[in-house]
Amino acid sequence: MKSVQNDHVAAELSHLVNSFGESDPIAPLRTQVERALHSHPDQPQAWEPLSLSALPFSIPEGIRSCWVFVLRAGASFGAERHPNSHQRSVALSGDAFFEILIDDSWSQRPIRAANGEKDSDSVLSIPPSVWHRITVGGMNFVTMSFHTVPAEQLIEETPVGEDLSVTTQRRYHA
Repeated sequence: MKSVQNDHVAAELSHLVNSFGESDPIAPLRTQVERALHSHPDQPQAWEPLSLSALPFSIPEGIRSCWVFVLRAGASFGAERHPNSHQRSVALSGDAFFEILIDDSWSQRPIRAANGEKDSDSVLSIPPSVWHRITVGGMNFVTMSFHTVPAEQLIEETPVGEDLSVTTQRRYHA
């Protein structure tokens, strides 16, 4: 049985990201991703990888890539998993509900921006190969997603239809 929990790496990432303050090093990339989503109203999300060297802090051991995602307000995303990476997501703005499949049952887990406060609901840790899906709240949801494989190696696996045993795989970034 795999469990989803806020592990110490996720907690550390949340603390580091929430300490950006006024000198937010990802602001330009975040703006770029938000503009990309705005210019494609038919798309539910936009994303870009972020070089780890662009971050003003030391990355916890094992983190090999970082992404900035903007998910459209009200959007729902089907099941996906990353068979080759542990994912840690830190909410930057907005809120959403992740659903995580544990022991053949979908469990809902809210995630929301901490807005400068210490908040365990601002981060989520998902071990490799754990199915998850997300529904976004009333405003765009912006998140940093940290993975344990380099950007060019990250695999997203999705089911074909509703059957989780029949899947397809793709890479976010080549």
